[in-house]
Amino acid sequence: MKRCHFHEVGPILLLVFACACHSSNPENLSSGGYRIMLNVPNEPDTPSPDKVMVDEPFLQEFNHTMNEPPGQIGELVALVMPPQAYSDFDRPTLVAPRGLWRQDAAGWPGLLEIPPEASDITDAETAGGAIHLMTADTLYRVGADSVIEFVADLPDGALPFRLVGTDEGLYILTSVAIGWCAKSGDPVWYSLDPAPAALHRSDDSVFLAWPGSLAAYPIDTAFEPADEQWRVDIDVGTPAAILTNRTLPRDLDLVVVGSDGSAGYSLVSTPAFLQDVPLFDDSRTPLAGAVAAIEDSNGGFIVAAAGGAYRIVAQEVGPEYRVYVPDRWMPHSDVRDLLEDTSEKDGPLYFATRKGLGSVTRSTWTLADKIETMIERIALRHDRDGAVADSRLAAPGDLSTSIPWDSDNDGGWTCYWVLSECFRYRLTGDEEARAHFDRSLERMLSFRTLSGTDHFLARSIIRIDGCRLDDCDDPDDGEWFLSPDGEWWVKADTSNDEVTSHMFMMGHAYDLCADEEQKQAIVEHVDGIIGGIIDNGYRLIDPQDNECTSHGQFDPHYVNRSISGTFADGGRRSAQMLGAINLAYYLTGKRKYLEAKRELIGEHHYDRNVMSIGDVFQYPFCAGSGDCDELAFQAFVPLVRYEWDPVLREKWMTGWRRLYKHLIDQEDAFWDVANAVFEGENIDFFHSKRWYRRYPTDLVRWVIHNEARIDAVPPPLYYLVKEPQADYRVRSDGHIFPADERPNQRHNTPQFRFSGGWSPLREMDGGDALFPYWYGRYYGFIAGS
Repeated sequence: MKRCHFHEVGPILLLVFACACHSSNPENLSSGGYRIMLNVPNEPDTPSPDKVMVDEPFLQEFNHTMNEPPGQIGELVALVMPPQAYSDFDRPTLVAPRGLWRQDAAGWPGLLEIPPEASDITDAETAGGAIHLMTADTLYRVGADSVIEFVADLPDGALPFRLVGTDEGLYILTSVAIGWCAKSGDPVWYSLDPAPAALHRSDDSVFLAWPGSLAAYPIDTAFEPADEQWRVDIDVGTPAAILTNRTLPRDLDLVVVGSDGSAGYSLVSTPAFLQDVPLFDDSRTPLAGAVAAIEDSNGGFIVAAAGGAYRIVAQEVGPEYRVYVPDRWMPHSDVRDLLEDTSEKDGPLYFATRKGLGSVTRSTWTLADKIETMIERIALRHDRDGAVADSRLAAPGDLSTSIPWDSDNDGGWTCYWVLSECFRYRLTGDEEARAHFDRSLERMLSFRTLSGTDHFLARSIIRIDGCRLDDCDDPDDGEWFLSPDGEWWVKADTSNDEVTSHMFMMGHAYDLCADEEQKQAIVEHVDGIIGGIIDNGYRLIDPQDNECTSHGQFDPHYVNRSISGTFADGGRRSAQMLGAINLAYYLTGKRKYLEAKRELIGEHHYDRNVMSIGDVFQYPFCAGSGDCDELAFQAFVPLVRYEWDPVLREKWMTGWRRLYKHLIDQEDAFWDVANAVFEGENIDFFHSKRWYRRYPTDLVRWVIHNEARIDAVPPPLYYLVKEPQADYRVRSDGHIFPADERPNQRHNTPQFRFSGGWSPLREMDGGDALFPYWYGRYYGFIAGS
C-alpha cells in the first residue's frame, strides 16, 4: 500500500483534497466531521536567533577518585607544593601522618619517613624556600636533599594548630603562642591569650582571627594589644582561614572563613567595617564546619568543611558555591587540606582526605567537545550487539574493567542512542554515526523478530555465543526464553515502557535515516506491535502464557477504572496509546487505526486524559515521578508529530504545557529542548546550557554523600505529592543541585534526589543526555561550535 504523507503538500490541507493513496481518508476525530487537516509530520519552525542555545567555550571540570596505584596512599594530613629545587618531590607532595609520599624510580609508592620517635604529623607547609612539618610537639624542616632535620620543640603545653607559610618564612600557630621562623632560622615565640585560630600576612600587616574578633597588627611586632591597628567583631564560629584581595562574590579586601560561615570586609577606613555580602548568608553556605580555606586563582576561595569542600565561582546563575563531595570528587568527606596548582592557568585542585587524594582537573571545552566524549563512551563501553544500557565494572570506578550489560529496558535506553546518531548523521554526514544507527536500529527491530511473534517485543536480549555476563547459561533476573533459532535469550514480561520507547524512536528513524529496506522493517515492526495490542483489547500479550504482561495495559478499563490508571498513569498511558496509533496510521494508512483512535477518544475520553497529564489533582500518584514524566514525553513525540487534526493537536499541547510547567523546575535540557521542538511556551535555554556544562563527564554511579549540606530545602510541592518523605531537595537559592553534585540518574528518576546512588561498579551510558543535544541541533535550537 502506498502511504500519503501530507508534508509535501503544504502546512494546512483542506479535506476536499482527496488522498487517493490511502484506502480511506484521515478524519477530523475531534468533531466527527471533515474540516481542515494539519500537515504531518509536524515540524517546528526555524527558531529565531534569540531562541537558540549558542555553544561557547567554558571551563569543564574532571574528577579523579582513584589513587595511583589504588589504595596504597591511605590517610593524608596535608599537601605541599615543593620549591623548584626539590626535584625528587612530587607536585603536589602528599603528606601522611608518618612522612611524605614520593614517586621512586619504579613509581608509587615511596615514603620519606619522619624519625620513628616522632609523633604523627599534624600539618605541613612550604615556606621560606623549604618544606616544614609540624607534629604534636616538634617542628621539622625537609631539605631538597630529602633530609628531615629537627628545628625546634613547640612551647610547653602547646597544642599544634596550623602552619602558615610565606616567602619570607613560617608562622606556627599553637594553643599558647605564635611562632615566627625566618628562612633557615629558629622560631621566635609570641605569647597570646587566647591564641588566634587563623593568621594571614599581607605586604604590610598580619591579620589574626579568634572566635568573635579579627585584628590587624604591623609586621614584626610582638602582637601586643597596644600594637593593634584595628579590631572588629566577627561571627563565623572558629576561624579556619583569612584570605585577602578576593573579587568573588565582589571586591573584598578580607574574607574570614570559619566553622559557622564566612564574612567579608573592605579596608576603606580604619577601623575596617563589615560588608553586607548576601552570598555569605548562612542559608547559602553549603557545608558547615570549615577547617581550612585557600585563595582561588579565579578570585574566589576554596573551603574544606564537614562533608567535603566548596568554592565560590562565577557561573551562569551569578556567583555561587561549587561543592565537591565523595565519592565522585574525593575518596572521603574528612578533608584535611586543600591546594591549587597555580603554575598553570586553571591548574588542578587537590584535596587531602582521610582515605587519600582527591583531585579536580580543568580544561576549556565547548559542548561539542563534551558531546564527542559522550559518543565515544557509548561506542567503547556500552554497545552490546547494538543494544545500549549501563555497563558493569569489576573494580569501583575502574573503566578498564567495563563489561556491557543487559537491563530491564534495553529498548528504553537504546532508543536515545539510535535517534542521536540519526540526527548526527543527517547534520554531519558522519559515516560512523550512520553505522551506529544501522547497528542499533537492527537491534531494536530484533526485539520483536527474536520473540518469534508478530506482536511481542522483548525487554532485552542476550546473544548466547560470546556472552560475558554472569548468568549466560540461564538468566535468572526475570522471565527469559530462547529465540526460535536458539541463539538468543529473550526477556519477557515487557512493560508499556518498552512499547512507548520503540514508538517514540521509530517515526524519526523512518523519516530521516532509514533506507528502503529499513523503512519496510519499521512499518512491519510498528504495525505488528500496535496492531497486536489493539487486537488483544489494547493489551500487550506475553507469548509464554498468552496473558497480559504485568504492566502492558493500555485498555479503557485500566486507564479509566483501575486505581493505578485513575490516580496515577491513566493520562500517560492514554497518550502512549494514542501516540502509537498516530504513528501506526502514518506508516500504514490502515483504517483499523482510525477506528481505534475514534473509539478511545469518542467512547473512553482518552483525549481528556491526555489534557490532564501534569494535573496533580487528577493524577496525584504520578506527580513528580521521573518515570511518568519521561514516558509522557516519549508518548508526546509521535502524538504531536503525527497528529493531523488541529483541534486534537491543541489538546495534546494543552497536556504537554500542563506537564512542562512542572518539568521546567528541573532546569534540564532534556525537557527544555523537547518543549522547543513541540513549539511550546516559554522557550528558554539559559538553564539548558548550564545543565550540559555541569553534566558529569564521569557517569559512574557513585554513591554521593550530600547529607551534610546545609543549603538544601524542599523542592516544589509537585515533586513531593507522591513521596512526601523523599530525599528530594533544591538549593536554598531555588536552583536545582547541578548534575555533577548529585547522584547520576537517568530521566526516569526524579532529578531532585541529591544523595544516594546505585553503585561505583556501574557506569551509565548517557544516551538520554546525548539525545536532546542532537535533537536540538537538528531542529536548530542548539548551534554547533
